[in-house]
Amino acid sequence: STSNITPLGLLAPARKVDIGIAAIDCGADAVYIAGPKFGARVSAGNSIDDLSRLCGYAHRFGSRIFLTLNTILYEEELEEASGTLMRAQEAGVDAIIVQDLAVLEIAHRLKNFSLPLHASTQCAIRTPEQARWLESLGFSRLILERELSLEQIRSIRNATSCELEFFVHGALCVCYSGQCYLSEMISGRSANRGACIQACRSRYDLVDQRGEVLVR
Repeated sequence: STSNITPLGLLAPARKVDIGIAAIDCGADAVYIAGPKFGARVSAGNSIDDLSRLCGYAHRFGSRIFLTLNTILYEEELEEASGTLMRAQEAGVDAIIVQDLAVLEIAHRLKNFSLPLHASTQCAIRTPEQARWLESLGFSRLILERELSLEQIRSIRNATSCELEFFVHGALCVCYSGQCYLSEMISGRSANRGACIQACRSRYDLVDQRGEVLVR
């Protein structure tokens, strides 16, 4: 019987507004997209006016727009992030996707800010204990680590009551999302600042200390 199964929603990524509109036209229940700064894809910045246009289009068809504010933040960026939260709400955004817990604190302090916060996959949520802790902080949705098995997802579902989100398509990271420093080590471009070079998609040789190739 499926009578007790909660209907699922399909969430699609969009780098730009036109892609978001296309996703909505194809039936997406929601779209996640970066704003002017602080998204996990640094080159995908969209203005607040862009977001407002997308929200207006989405809401005509019953779809929702989630803003990705899911990089780690530096101290001097907190005020700008605070302003982004308020402007996103004014633009009609439906939720904010967060990695840095400073954003959670800022949101709680802001008067008249009421958008739900979703814990990003960058939070590396992979155990029931992590999930319960983040739910206790006030996140209304947890976006799980992409490499989990169905059994691991089930254990987190049984331990929490908030919404859960899981990737069903796209690339998998070799390292833990939000806790990977491979790109930073190789190139100086931090994955946690939205500038990942996606090094784990490249091909490598395994070489020993003598320079002998063990595996191509």
